[in-house]
Amino acid sequence: MPGSEVQYGPCLVGEILHDYLENSNEPFAVAFRQQHHEAFGNADAEDDGDDQLFKNIHPNTELGIDLKLFTRTLGRMNIGEVRPGAITRDGEDHYTFFESALEKKMDSATKRNPHVLELERINVNRKDDGTLYPTFNRPRYSEEFTFQDFCREAAEELLMVAGSFDKICLVKESQKDK
Repeated sequence: MPGSEVQYGPCLVGEILHDYLENSNEPFAVAFRQQHHEAFGNADAEDDGDDQLFKNIHPNTELGIDLKLFTRTLGRMNIGEVRPGAITRDGEDHYTFFESALEKKMDSATKRNPHVLELERINVNRKDDGTLYPTFNRPRYSEEFTFQDFCREAAEELLMVAGSFDKICLVKESQKDK
């Protein structure tokens, strides 16, 4: 290759990795730069002659290992794909990766459909599109309060929400009078 011997001569592994990760368009290098953009800092400014890349990141290569991935989607990961999670060394040459579900749990915790109506046996919630739907509260059953009692009371509350509670009460009263 044309050029000076200084440019293509022997150099440190850290310099080679830094150049690859900073300048390459390979999917791994692109994903690495997206995930660790703060590690490169300003390429012109070097503190004490140290590489900016390896200030906060310490490379470690494990050869001949068994890696088991537990992910939230089927199939293999795409080249350059980054997934949040934790890797655990659980043997001499065995590692296990668990993909994190924290972001999805946080999204579901913050995106909770509000209660429009809270009753003793049911609640009425509103979705983002404005539609209403009922949910049942979980009761504690005892000898005095059975599953059948819960069903009757929940049905009465549902009918009350539907606007037919008066009709049911009248039917019950008229049956009692007979």
